[in-house]
Amino acid sequence: MEKKFTKQAALDVLAKRATRIAEQEKFNRGLGTAQLAPRNVSHEEQARLDRAVQYGRMRAFEEFAEAIRDGFRFDT
Repeated sequence: MEKKFTKQAALDVLAKRATRIAEQEKFNRGLGTAQLAPRNVSHEEQARLDRAVQYGRMRAFEEFAEAIRDGFRFDT
């Protein structure tokens, strides 16, 4: 079913997607990126993790923009 694009619909979709990802990946939303690496991780590895997180953020925005461009048709 195609949804009409509204601010509230966009916020709902983003919240549902975030919740789904958190559940699938078993993320604790209160721990932030600390749960991605063991304690005493090297600076090099932390930089790699930070870059991966930024890439994920970029892709999320791209996917959301594509969904809007395609008529706001996407799974929540």
